Amino acid sequence: MSQEIELKVPLTQNQYETISGILKNNKTFPGFTYHSLKLIQKHDEYFSLYKSHEERIKNKELRVIRIRTENNKKAYFCIKQKKLKDGIEFNNEQETFIENPDVLRSFFEATGYIKWFEKKKDSIFVNCSVSSISDFEANLEIEKVNGLPYAEIEYTKDDINPVEIRKNLEKILNTLGINPENRDSRSWAEILTDK
Repeated sequence: MSQEIELKVPLTQNQYETISGILKNNKTFPGFTYHSLKLIQKHDEYFSLYKSHEERIKNKELRVIRIRTENNKKAYFCIKQKKLKDGIEFNNEQETFIENPDVLRSFFEATGYIKWFEKKKDSIFVNCSVSSISDFEANLEIEKVNGLPYAEIEYTKDDINPVEIRKNLEKILNTLGINPENRDSRSWAEILTDK
């Protein structure tokens, strides 16, 4: 099981184009360094025994029961428990590779689970840091999720206290001209059904 501390922030189309252009073209940005660029397409299918978010909470169902397919090739099964505290998203996640996702889809159908939500994400992923923080590297995705431009930044180690992690993530966003105060703590299901 891993813990993630994550912030997601909506971007303007101009911010998305500017930052994604810098990353894709391997350009520099003052005070910001990055490496391991990957272009990733993710297709997520979420499953539940219940039809509403309220029913899931009432029955203490896991917040995320998901099949993720990356770049139309590899598939993973994931369960997550999410918690929000002071605008920081904490995710306890367990994930495993699955050879044939159709077997799991058939299992869900046979046991009464429904696919209640889907999302498609086109992402530019990098590991990044800023010169103002030493020994801190985060994962950054500049992405379009069902067409909406967002930045997602996360830290997956448990070696610094969460408040310090949040401050460091915010510093990285600020360096890129992204205001962390605009962060969106809603789930993707809430975001995408409100658009």
